[in-house]
Amino acid sequence: MKKVLITGGAGFIGSHTADLLMQNGIAVRVLDNLSSGFRSNLPANHELLEFVEGDIRNKDIVNQCMHGVTHCLHLAAQVSVVASLEDPEFSAQQNIVGFVNVIEAVKNHGVKRLVYASSAAIYGTPKVIPLPEDVEKTQLSPYGVEKQVNEQYAELYKTLYKTSSLGQRFFNVFGPRQDPKSPYAGVIALFVDRIS
Repeated sequence: MKKVLITGGAGFIGSHTADLLMQNGIAVRVLDNLSSGFRSNLPANHELLEFVEGDIRNKDIVNQCMHGVTHCLHLAAQVSVVASLEDPEFSAQQNIVGFVNVIEAVKNHGVKRLVYASSAAIYGTPKVIPLPEDVEKTQLSPYGVEKQVNEQYAELYKTLYKTSSLGQRFFNVFGPRQDPKSPYAGVIALFVDRIS
């Protein structure tokens, strides 16, 4: 039986993904430190849901949560470009050390596939539109660098350990459960909030 670990699963994207997986009969384990996600985004009692409050910077917790899962969706992150400029050490701990803890646990537990959140921030300011995937990447923030480093780690682990992974570069994600008043809200959520 499939079992998916979702880091950051109490957040905006993770909670919707958890809902969809459970609707399709797939067991979900959520690891979230609730720094920006909310426990109320997930059902209180669901036979297919296990919730663990913890931080991806703690590799012991990550390893415990990875035990027995077949797939991992890694969404936990410090997601603010501004916060990465104001406190680059914290941002790197969350986004690089946390990622390494996750991909190491994926490798060590034989997880079939890691899907992780990358970001459009790896491109910096695009020189061409539409933006081809292979365009030169010139990051303009620690956050962009961190997401690029994650992609490089994923490629390295594919080469060295045959770890299967897929990075998704999110662009202006929005929808229900996104807090438009959050400093992390994208421009679309802010526009929708202002016109409603």
